[in-house]
Amino acid sequence: MTTTTAAEQTAVEYFKAKLQFETTPFTLKYNLEKDKVLLLDVREKKDFDAEHIPGAFSLPLAELEKNLSKLPKDKTLVTYCWHIACNLAPKAALFLAEKGFKVQELVGGLEQWKKKLPTEGSASKN
Repeated sequence: MTTTTAAEQTAVEYFKAKLQFETTPFTLKYNLEKDKVLLLDVREKKDFDAEHIPGAFSLPLAELEKNLSKLPKDKTLVTYCWHIACNLAPKAALFLAEKGFKVQELVGGLEQWKKKLPTEGSASKN
């Protein structure tokens, strides 16, 4: 019989949660195509207009609370912002989770998406 230490169990719990609450660009693309998720760009509207992920909706973090009633409870909401160091998406995901929504965050945000997939908007190069 094997036993796990508290540290090993903590690592297991951490990585299970990480996989459950984060998504990658290619998994997100698949889930958008299958209409399984709603993608929320939580940056400012002007930034969304300049460039965003196809299929995303603009909902800046500052406007999230007043728009909760417009968000579906039956889909996973995926938040994203600029890049891995941007904290807008995790803040939005936390707020939504606290309100009872199913949420994920796009790992690496727009920056990671653009490495392999096209964007839309006035400044988009794709």
